[in-house]
Amino acid sequence: MPFKIVPILTPFRGNEIDGEKFKDHCLKLLRDGIDMIFVAGTNGMGPALSFQEKKMLAEYCSDITDRVIFQVGSLNLEESIELARIARSMNFYAVAALPPFYFGGIPEEWIIRYYTQISEVMETFIYNYPKFTGYDINADLARKIKKKGGNILGVKDTVSDIDHMMRYKYLIDDFMVFSGPSNYILHAAVNGLDGAVAAAGNYATEMFVQILDDTARYGRANQIIIDEIFDAASRYGQWASNYSLVRILRGYDAGDPRPPFYPLDDHTEEKLRSEVRSIMQKYGRESKL
Repeated sequence: MPFKIVPILTPFRGNEIDGEKFKDHCLKLLRDGIDMIFVAGTNGMGPALSFQEKKMLAEYCSDITDRVIFQVGSLNLEESIELARIARSMNFYAVAALPPFYFGGIPEEWIIRYYTQISEVMETFIYNYPKFTGYDINADLARKIKKKGGNILGVKDTVSDIDHMMRYKYLIDDFMVFSGPSNYILHAAVNGLDGAVAAAGNYATEMFVQILDDTARYGRANQIIIDEIFDAASRYGQWASNYSLVRILRGYDAGDPRPPFYPLDDHTEEKLRSEVRSIMQKYGRESKL
């Protein structure tokens, strides 16, 4: 069965992480069929968190350690390595790492060294998100990292290209491949990938689980609904809308984002709720929104 992994939101209250809401959201996701939690990723505001805040998130995961993939990649390699040490000491499932980002023209050899140094500490997933990082850690480069001694378990590939994802499977033995975009959950299921890491799992949890657990019955219909909800949310600012969607679809509060990702005001959240209600009703899904 493919892994169902949620890149969990990091809840804020004011300017501080709300640890209780974080833990509550984690436990409810795991209760409802999610296999693992991906911490401090893009949807968790990972690149916007301080080193100390990332350590706090690790501590909040102390009760679910074997079900955590902890994203440690940053522009400070020493901090990334220290976070990997913390993850290892807490017996997390693995770490993941974005490549160095923002600075252009980084030689391939430096990227290889970056991943080998992090993965010397703990088994690592490459977090490939070329749209935002500026670097494509594609299958050819991932294979080079492994040949240089990188202890790489696999990749979270956040690209809109199933062929790009499948090439890792073709080129690298014993390599786990997870789709990244929420509109590629069904692609992951029908193409035999090892799982999906989908932001939609934060709010459309049941539909996400059903796509991967019972693809023939639910796959196409659920993916269409998730895609339409995602499109609606994008009109109001995706990163903030994710938090509102937890309230709308899950019925509990998973906190708010932190500026410069501004939470939706009440009026805007109600507009989003109305759009989501219409989508659910259009496809005959019972809705108490």
